[in-house]
Amino acid sequence: MDLALNGKVALVTAASRGIGRATAERLASEGATVIAAARTEGREVEELGTGRIVPLTVDLGEAGAAADLVERVRAEHGSVDVLVANTPGPKLSPALELTWQDWSAAHDAMLRPVVEMMTAAGKVMVEQGRGSMVLVSSSWVRQPSPAGVLSAAYRSAQSSFVKSLAAEIAPRGVRVNQVLVGATGTERMEKILRGKAEVNGTDRQTELDRVVADIPLGRWGEAHEIGDLIAFLASDLPGFSTGSSFVIDGGAIRAAH
Repeated sequence: MDLALNGKVALVTAASRGIGRATAERLASEGATVIAAARTEGREVEELGTGRIVPLTVDLGEAGAAADLVERVRAEHGSVDVLVANTPGPKLSPALELTWQDWSAAHDAMLRPVVEMMTAAGKVMVEQGRGSMVLVSSSWVRQPSPAGVLSAAYRSAQSSFVKSLAAEIAPRGVRVNQVLVGATGTERMEKILRGKAEVNGTDRQTELDRVVADIPLGRWGEAHEIGDLIAFLASDLPGFSTGSSFVIDGGAIRAAH
């Protein structure tokens, strides 16, 4: 399927690995110039078909860094047609064991960068009269998991922001959607499995079997599958969709809404 992204400029954050990297690769394979922002040192520029991935090292946890990133992309590449707002997951811990410092750190890593980045990109896209933004969120917004309170709380705040932003800028030709991702085979998920195994006195495979047992499709997702959905939403093909949440979790969440 041709997503008609050839020549578009896309900014993807937390793009050095996992879902962010898979998304960057899919967008580039469709012909987009993808600025792949991450805290780690970037790789060389990669050519993928008619598109390319341009690495950019930035720490979005610093106040103002996310907005500055958007402006830098526009200045260097002429536009910001697509934004995929992805953030790293926060600390995993039972709610009663968290300190206010933990909450503050999660805020600075997750909520502030998303608000700054999507606000800045929204202004650019409104001025352009076009654009699409996709927030990468978690199915924990709908169905919290033990020890995942920081993620569930701040991703819920992100989701509420996205819903409001989408309604405000839709008349200006800009769409904003979000993807609620379930268990996916990333480095973070591997870390979660190892942590659970240590706490429960089991092993990785046992913990993986427990996760998969709750997924009707009988497996966890792959990063490229999430990237495919994000790229589709970022394109103009679902042009009548904005302010929507798309769950991709293998059927793990049974609720109708």
